[in-house]
Amino acid sequence: MKKFIKFLLTSTLLITSMSSNASIITVWGEERSGFSLNSINDFYNGLSGFSSSIANGTLDVIDLSNTDLLWATHPSNAYTASELEAMADYLALGGRIVFMGEHGSWAPSENLRINDALSYLGSSIVINNTAVDGGWRSASVGDGQILSHEMTAGVSSYEYAAFAPLTIGSDAVALMLGEELYNNDASIMMAFQNIGAGSVFLITDQNVWDNSSDWGAADNAKMFENLVNANTGVSAPKTDIPEPNSLVLLSIALFGFVRKIKE
Repeated sequence: MKKFIKFLLTSTLLITSMSSNASIITVWGEERSGFSLNSINDFYNGLSGFSSSIANGTLDVIDLSNTDLLWATHPSNAYTASELEAMADYLALGGRIVFMGEHGSWAPSENLRINDALSYLGSSIVINNTAVDGGWRSASVGDGQILSHEMTAGVSSYEYAAFAPLTIGSDAVALMLGEELYNNDASIMMAFQNIGAGSVFLITDQNVWDNSSDWGAADNAKMFENLVNANTGVSAPKTDIPEPNSLVLLSIALFGFVRKIKE
């Protein structure tokens, strides 16, 4: 009986701890010259209501059950069958994955590995191994580069550099265009697509994280927040955590039950 009571008390504390509404970010992948996983990790940990961590090891052994957004950067090796399956399972739970590559002259092999993952997951987005917009640029709503969508709400300007353009099909959605030929689909630099209950995002420019502590007037920070919280059009949330009031009632009920047993 004592073990049973201890179980109930432990369960109550565990459930109560789930009342946190923090958005959970997992950063996983490889680093390339000029880019560190810490730049993403430190950014989200510096925001109120966000908690981020860098994951090590293969993706199939990493617990993503509470992760709201997975950053998968620069794969130095092909994703294994188990890792691809883990991605698919995560999307099925309503997760969001940001794949980050680079322009085709800098990370062509990494981009091809990301393309293989996208194909496996059922996405119609493809990275083209070329380079667009060399040097530092600033995209804006005014010049037509930042397209209107809930994912780009509040993003008036965005700092970036050379990127690999994307080809999209089916129900994939372009979010930003490059400066050169910006009215041409050949220079899509950011896009996303809903896959089942989840979503995949494509960014092919690690420079968007440079100077993340001082983006100045650019709205990169808002864009990266939107990747976590903005509405993608998928109706089902990834997790269904009870509201705090419900947790309080459940805790009271459990303690009442324990007290009744003691009597």
